[in-house]
Amino acid sequence: MRGRRDEFVPFSVVFGLPTEVGLWTAANALGLSLATAYRRIGRGDFPCALRKVGRTYVVRMPDLMRALRIQDVRVHHDDIEAGARFAAGMTDD
Repeated sequence: MRGRRDEFVPFSVVFGLPTEVGLWTAANALGLSLATAYRRIGRGDFPCALRKVGRTYVVRMPDLMRALRIQDVRVHHDDIEAGARFAAGMTDD
């Protein structure tokens, strides 16, 4: 028996957010200067988990959203379609 297709999609996917962002973008979103971000990394108290790719730091989008207290809720496909109709000024009359 085949499983049903998942009818939900994460909020971050709906809005086409990247899976990872660079340190500059993460620091900017967190209201930190790049110098402060590097200082906090050195002290081990950067607000979210980091990963080093070569010489560059990257932050996974779910970790950044969590640090910003943005919940990456799962959205039902029907709600996306209804929201698009509403945004286009179409009603279900």
